[in-house]
Parts: sequence; C-alpha cells; structure tokens
Amino acid sequence: MKIRQLVFICWGIQALAACLPAHAQDRRAREAYEKGQVLLQQRDLPGAKAQFEKAVKHDRAYAEAYFRLGQIAELNRDAAQTQALFEKAVNLRPQAPELQGAYLWLAQAALQQGDYRRMETYLTPVLQQPAAGTAAAHRRAVRLLETARFGQRMQQQPASFEVQKLPERVNGFESQYFPVLTADRQTLLFTAIAYPNGNENLYMAQREGEGWSRPQPLPATINTDENEGTASLSADGRTLVFSVCQSRIRQGFGNCDLYISYRQGDYWSRPENLGAAVNSPAWESQPSLSADGRTLFFVSDRNGGIGKRDIYVSRLDSLNRWQPARNAGQALNTPDDELSPFLHANGHTLFFASNGHVGMGGHDLWMSTYDGQHFSMPENLGYSLNTHADQVALFITADGQQGFYAQEETDPAGRRHAFLWQMKVPESLRNRFRQAAVLKGHVLDAATGRPLRARLEILNLNTGQREALLSSDSLTGEYAAVLTAGGEYGLFLQKQGYFYQSQRFDFQENKADDAVLDLKLQPIRKEARAVLNNVFFDSGSWQLQQKSFPELQKLLLLLTQNPSLRLEIAGHTDDVGDERQNLELSAKRARAVVDFLVRAGIDTGRITARGYGETRPAVANDSEASRALNRRIELKIL
Repeated sequence: MKIRQLVFICWGIQALAACLPAHAQDRRAREAYEKGQVLLQQRDLPGAKAQFEKAVKHDRAYAEAYFRLGQIAELNRDAAQTQALFEKAVNLRPQAPELQGAYLWLAQAALQQGDYRRMETYLTPVLQQPAAGTAAAHRRAVRLLETARFGQRMQQQPASFEVQKLPERVNGFESQYFPVLTADRQTLLFTAIAYPNGNENLYMAQREGEGWSRPQPLPATINTDENEGTASLSADGRTLVFSVCQSRIRQGFGNCDLYISYRQGDYWSRPENLGAAVNSPAWESQPSLSADGRTLFFVSDRNGGIGKRDIYVSRLDSLNRWQPARNAGQALNTPDDELSPFLHANGHTLFFASNGHVGMGGHDLWMSTYDGQHFSMPENLGYSLNTHADQVALFITADGQQGFYAQEETDPAGRRHAFLWQMKVPESLRNRFRQAAVLKGHVLDAATGRPLRARLEILNLNTGQREALLSSDSLTGEYAAVLTAGGEYGLFLQKQGYFYQSQRFDFQENKADDAVLDLKLQPIRKEARAVLNNVFFDSGSWQLQQKSFPELQKLLLLLTQNPSLRLEIAGHTDDVGDERQNLELSAKRARAVVDFLVRAGIDTGRITARGYGETRPAVANDSEASRALNRRIELKIL
C-alpha cells in the first residue's frame, strides 16, 4: 500500500508559509526559514531546502524547519529521509498542533510496515490536541487509530494458512491473476498478460491428477488483440462473463464493459454485450456469477453510487433478460472502494475486498451473508489472510477446502509480476460459511440413451424457495448443479414430451458430498412409469407434508400441459408391519395425491388412485435404505 500524501492537509504548496509560524529563538534561523517559505511558495524546492537547512544549522531545535524539510523530502519521494525529519520535528515539539501532518505521515508509514503499536503512539498527540483548522487531520487520525486497534485485535487471533504456488506450466506468463474454477474444481480460468506491455487474455487449464494441464487461450471469438479479462464462470463452466476494456473491435457503453458467452459442447458463442441494464458510460468490471448463472455481481464507478467503486447486482428474469443493475447497498458499499466480489457456490456467501470498512490498513478481504435481497454486515476474514498490505481478490472452491488468489512479486529488474497461488482454507474460516456439493452427470433419453437439453430446477423443500435454475448441454447432455450443506433439496428435471423426474437430497446435517448421477427422462407414452421422490408422509400417516407441495405442483403442471394425459397414482410400502394395514395405507396415500390434484382443477376421470401395499417392491427389503426406496408414490401412464 502506498504512503498517502497526508502532510498537506490544511495547505497547498503556495500557502505553506501562512499555515506554519516560526518559533526559532535565533534571528538568523528565523530569517532563513522565512526565505525558505517564500521559495517554497514559488515552487523552488532546491532553494527552499537550502534555506531550511540553513535555519536548522543556526537553531538545532527548530522543529518547524525540520518539518518543512520533511515535506520536501516527501515531495521528492524519499521515504527514509521524510521519516527521519518528521520524527525530529515531533520530538522537538510533541504537542504542536501545527505538526499534526507529521504525526499522520508517521502513522501511515508505521501502517505500511504493519506496526500497529507504533501507529497508536504517533496518533495519540493528534487526538489529544484537536486544534482549529485541523478537522480533516483529526478525522484521519481517528480512522487510523481504529485501524491500529483493529489490526492489533486481529493479530491476537491469527489463523494459519498453508499456501502453495501453482506450477510453472500455469504461472508461465508475464502476469496471471483473477483465478476462478468450475464447481467441480476440474477447470481453472484466469486472466494473463503473455508479454511485457501486452494485452490481457483469458486462459483455461484442466485438472490432471493433482496438477494442471498447460493453459490454453480461449478461442478467437472471445480473445482478441485487445484486453479481455477479470472473468467469471457458472458452476457448470458453460456461461462466461468477462470484461472488455478500451476496445475498438467491440463497441461498448463505456471504458470497460461486461460481455457474456455460452458454451455448447466445445463451442463458445460469440460474446454479447450485457447491455444498458448492466453496463453504463462508466467502468464495469470484476464480474461474479452465481452457480446457476442467473445472478451477476460486478464493480462499477458509475454516477449515483455510494462510494468511488461500488458492488452492483443484476438478475435474469423469467424471460432470461438481465434486469437493471442495482447498488448492493450500504451494508457492503462505503464512500471508498469495494472490489472483486465473489459469490460462493453456496449462493449465500459473498466475499469481496474493501478499503472503506475499518480493517487492517489497505484493501482487506471481507465476507457477508446474502439472502437474495439483503446483505449482513461484513466480517473481516482475519489475520494472516489480511495484513497491512492490500488483499484484493479470493476464490474459494465449492467444498470450502481450497482458496485461489494472485500475489505480486518484484523481479531483479524491479518489474512487478502477479502469480497464481492456492491455499488450504483453515477450519476457522470454513466454519463461517456453508460448504456446497457438486452434482453432475448427463441428462439422457431413457429409451434411446441420446443426450437431452432439459430444464433443471433445484428447490429448498423446507422453504419452497428456488435455489437454482439451469439446463443441460444440448450436445452432450452434461449438467452440473450445486447443493449447499444444511438444507433438504428437490431436483426437478423437465422437458416437453417427457415425464418430469425428481430427486431428493438431504444435507440437513451440514454434510454434502459430490456425486455423479445420470438422469434419464421417460418419454410420455403408455405404460411409462416415474417415481415422485419428493412426496412425504409422516410414519403411518396419509397426510401430505408441506414439503411435498413443490413436487405436486410439478405434477399438476405436467397434467395441465398435457391435457390428454391419464395417470394411475400408485402407493407402495415396505414390508414392515401388517400386510393388510400396509395395503390400506398405500391406497390412502395415493388418494391424498389424487385429492390434491382434483382440488387444483384436474378432472377426476384423468387420474386413478391405487394402493399396492408391500406387494410390488422396487428393491429387496433387506435394509433401511432399501425399505425407504420401497415406500413411494409412483405414476403410470394409462
């Protein structure tokens, strides 16, 4: 973090003499000092420096002259000399209000070194003597003191981070930064500059065992001879949003715009500008897509914001149109800068960088919980992930185990390069947000085995809230969905001309494991069968549980969209208990489903209830898991 020019708080360079009176006892020292003031007003820094040096030669205790020499050293970017001269000045006149600028500079220099205790020592005199004309200095001192105390608290609660630089085959460019991964952690996407003063382009590497393949540039439909960078991927890696800056090839709205491209099979579509709903005549960059690709966070410095650079959010509506972006609000955004938002795959934890919230000094990394509309007050990610230096971006994998980031290094020639690193996320941080599991596979026609493009919807069965809406690849049938630990979810797969399919995933114990599952859709034809996996009853009861209604609404939609469809609703049980009672219970449960549909307007002639009890098990009743599969409601086309 650069040392800010803080000493000229109440004066410009041409008004220095008016702000700082002379207190020297020696007449020759005062005369030299006053000549230096005049020369300083005339912007003659060498001449002014010579006079101030003459002043301290005649009076070794001349604090104001040392202060002026410190200011000149600061203008000359000599940090070591500035510090020595300012320390000399404040040691000679520690209570002088007019020397507050020196204390602030020294506090900022201590911050650059991560010395929070020394910061507090320098700031105490400023806060003890708030004098007229130094309100800005006082406000700055208060903020720096908050930083010093916050930094000390964080250092008392350090977390250990195991870090590792990515291999040279990945870090093979002049600079590489802003890494993101697909939810299954098999694809790494990042921005790179391939040669000095070159343009930014996007590169992808694929997982190979414990390592990575050699990165390959994205196709020419996306990468050009201009700047493309700071990108984000949906969980399945099939939706890409990225930044395009200062382009002659692509005509945008402002300095940097956001573009979107979609992948089918191995082909990326020609990028489209996200339009005026997202982009503005200002700067838009640093996008982050939700797992299903339907919510977009990004950074903009457009007019009307809360600070210099703010985080904004836009969503796709039911017609797949991006809605006008709105400011993410004051819980996140401050009068300063918020950068690099990253929405975790769980859909509820937003990580971002900020220098506006009181942190450890520069840009710190923060996290906030997002409920779809509002954000909780941000929490600092803590020391030693955050330090006095700037930390500007972090990507954490869906399972919460690994973090990826970029870190700058200086080569022997003094040039700065950014390299990609990964870290093991410590348990203390992992426990602060929910992890997520990846469910992936193929959607196939059950009769022919050919890949299908189908609509996948994930609902929270306890709240009825939609968690994700996505589709499978039209060429390969591939899909990837994210399920968050701590919930019970229903996955509903729909395609015109097919029975919808449902699956249930219970992660209420805050445990979620990745899974591979091919989903096979049955064409709508006579004798075709399907199981309603998300219809629930209490033990021994035929009363529908509330969390059954999302599934029943899907069944209702199927019947509404296919008015000639006639179904048998069949109830089945396991072999526990009395056979006659099981038969009666299964019939009542099937009737409960039929009654729901009839109340919703379905003609009774189209649906028949039938109970089979324990007579038609789907699998052998040899374990509790098997018996659970046999307790089911099944459909058959008549």
